[in-house]
Amino acid sequence: MKFPVRAKLILCFLLFTAVGVGALALFGGVFLRQQYLTARVRRLYKDANYISESYKVNGGSLQQNLLESMAYVSESEIWILSTDGTVTAWSGNEAHPEKVPGFDPAAGINGYYMTGDFYQTLKNDSISVYKPLSTAIQPQGYVVLHYPMSGILESADEALRFSYIILAVLLAAAVLLLVLLDFILVRPLKKTEQAALEYAHGNLSYPNPVKTRDEVGIIALTQEDLARQLSSSAEDQRRLLANISHDFRSPLTSIRGYMAAIQDGTIPPELQGKYIDVVISETNRLTNLSNGLLDMAQLESGIILDRTNFDINDLIREVLGTFEGRMAEKDMIFRVTFEQTSQYVNADRSRIEQVLYNLVDNAIKFSGERSSIDLSTYLERDKVFVSVRDHGAGIAKEHLGKIWNRFYKTDASRGRDKKSTGLGLAIVREIIQAHRENIDVISTVGVGTEFIFTLTES
Repeated sequence: MKFPVRAKLILCFLLFTAVGVGALALFGGVFLRQQYLTARVRRLYKDANYISESYKVNGGSLQQNLLESMAYVSESEIWILSTDGTVTAWSGNEAHPEKVPGFDPAAGINGYYMTGDFYQTLKNDSISVYKPLSTAIQPQGYVVLHYPMSGILESADEALRFSYIILAVLLAAAVLLLVLLDFILVRPLKKTEQAALEYAHGNLSYPNPVKTRDEVGIIALTQEDLARQLSSSAEDQRRLLANISHDFRSPLTSIRGYMAAIQDGTIPPELQGKYIDVVISETNRLTNLSNGLLDMAQLESGIILDRTNFDINDLIREVLGTFEGRMAEKDMIFRVTFEQTSQYVNADRSRIEQVLYNLVDNAIKFSGERSSIDLSTYLERDKVFVSVRDHGAGIAKEHLGKIWNRFYKTDASRGRDKKSTGLGLAIVREIIQAHRENIDVISTVGVGTEFIFTLTES
């Protein structure tokens, strides 16, 4: 069952209201009464202690005006009792008994106060706080301060009413907060949900409905970006299929055409060798394309690298040796710069050989006659940097971000090399990323292109 965020917020508000009102109703009064009682007892005890000290200082006597002034200040009735409970003095505000029958100072709460009618001598329940009076060790009497419980209850009830007012204000503020959250959180979430449904139904061009910079806005922006990537991925897949179809159809058409011409005698026997060579070349092209696709599939599925420690400089020399014929045809030279004679790295040797082969092959392909290709290795912070640089046509800025795509070819590439599969750089990037390393490209049209990738030093 779907339970929307708005309903959850309302439920939380209702729970907060119920808990707040219930707790205040059940425990608020009891808590406030206890707090006021404790505070009043402390105040009365402080006043009783003051009277006791005055009694001691004055050698066992108390002035009536002291009792009256203390009774006025503490809002209490003050009695002076002898040790047998006889009332010997009082503040004079209320009627008093002559004697408190059965008075036992040890019977009070914590030994200095009690609540109730004070041994049935008071008409109403009160707090009675007492303190011994003495000038020596033995008590000579007691001072007792009575404060009516009705005053405690009235103060507690007034505080409780004020608490209800505060709770009502808080609930009103919570309602405003709930409305605010609905505007700044719930509604953007609903819009984000709608966008997610649109994307799920295939409407990948649905615009980002939330423009805020908070977490909801980031989620909405991420959704839109994912939808854009899905749309781009779908377009890439269509382009990939179109490229595969084109790159397979072209050599297959040539093979079929030439073989049919040989079969029906259109091509005379003396020229058949030439066209059979063309058929073999196109077959090799199909083989390279198939191998490239297999490499891409294997790399994307997550191959297990066979890491070993080897000299990257020796590997570069071996790779360059395979291109001597092509370099001689174009009257080109290699210029090699190694920071160290031997530079050992930890990587999959065969895969790095594939990377070097593709990069050097590209460099030769896009370089003019009598130019040079520069290769170098150098060490920085436990990383070995390998650079392959040509001085050819260069790559336009608008193409730099696309050269890693499968089957992507610039117009210059299609014009110069019809046999290119368009998979070389895609394979290079996949291999480097499988090693958890980085590869970058720097290129200027008319100046040349440099590919730089890193390997871990062994």
